Amino acid sequence: MKCYTSIHLLVLIIILILSAGCMDILPDSSPSSGGSSTAVTGAGGIRVEVSPMDAVLASTYLQMSNLNMTVIEFDITNPTDTPRTVIVESEIPGYTEKAFNTVVVPARGKTTVGQTPSLRPSAIPAEMTSATLHYKVALADGTRIDEQTKPLKIYAKDTMVWAVKDGTETNDMTPFIAAWVTPHAAEIDPLVRKAAEYHPDKSINGYQCGATCTNQEWADDTNAQVKAIFMALKNDYQLTYINSPLAYGKEVEHSQRVRLPKDSLASKSANCIDGTVLYASAIESIGMNPHVIILPTHAFVCYETKDDSTGYLNCLETTVTRTATFEDAVAAGNQKYQEEINNGNFKSGDSQDISISDMRKIGLLPMQ
Repeated sequence: MKCYTSIHLLVLIIILILSAGCMDILPDSSPSSGGSSTAVTGAGGIRVEVSPMDAVLASTYLQMSNLNMTVIEFDITNPTDTPRTVIVESEIPGYTEKAFNTVVVPARGKTTVGQTPSLRPSAIPAEMTSATLHYKVALADGTRIDEQTKPLKIYAKDTMVWAVKDGTETNDMTPFIAAWVTPHAAEIDPLVRKAAEYHPDKSINGYQCGATCTNQEWADDTNAQVKAIFMALKNDYQLTYINSPLAYGKEVEHSQRVRLPKDSLASKSANCIDGTVLYASAIESIGMNPHVIILPTHAFVCYETKDDSTGYLNCLETTVTRTATFEDAVAAGNQKYQEEINNGNFKSGDSQDISISDMRKIGLLPMQ
């Protein structure tokens, strides 16, 4: 199947501001894109404008440094004729280490400091939690310029936010679903080992067909490997589809729970988005490039059949793992994908084709 979608969303994701059928909505729990800025003029006439987040997503917090995003930003202005040394620190008490910077603000100049305190993995909450963000700005001699504590929400690790408010605009956060694709999770390796038993060669090696292979031979080779994963999930894990309503949308805020692949494997159940990131994790773990396809009411997985081109995709309807053959699941997935092309939904942005390989290149890494 030809893939006609572009990757213009890569540009979008770099400029996103994260401040502040198939899935269950978490009511009244979507973050705004940022907390209100405050400005003070303190000792020595130093002016500090502080822009903190009012909510953070545990699922994507570790991605922020890769994407040049910060939890809190300080704009420090020195109106005097002498350079001034300023110490800036911030933390989310009980959840992060303290971030600490010492900067020299030039005479009659301005310096911006952004901080993302290191998150303690053991402190990630299982449910949305109310916390605080504490920060302090002082001169080198300890004279305080500004010190405040702001309220902050921390979302659970399995919470996906499809969009966030930024004033009157809404920013699309869909690409962050790539964080749920976790090929290195300990539970994926046993799945792949079981899958190898269903492959004719009793092994799964990713893109190994070779330079002399035709496009059809490449497709046959990769399809056999994905079929082996399908069969392992069907027979060994008895993966069952659980129907729950999808509320994906880019124009309004939506916070939703998405299971990590390890949890879907443990429960032997998944809805459409859970199953999609599970399959994508297994496919990426064997060195192939999966695509996560997000529709307004559904999600499914596709994968590139060659390692040197995104022009050829095969798609899989994950929700029929227990009830259909691999061939029927592929036919259903390819049909849905073609329908989205024909309806112009990828071009309009109503649906999205997210290449996990492209997401990795810009710094969106697995959360596990």
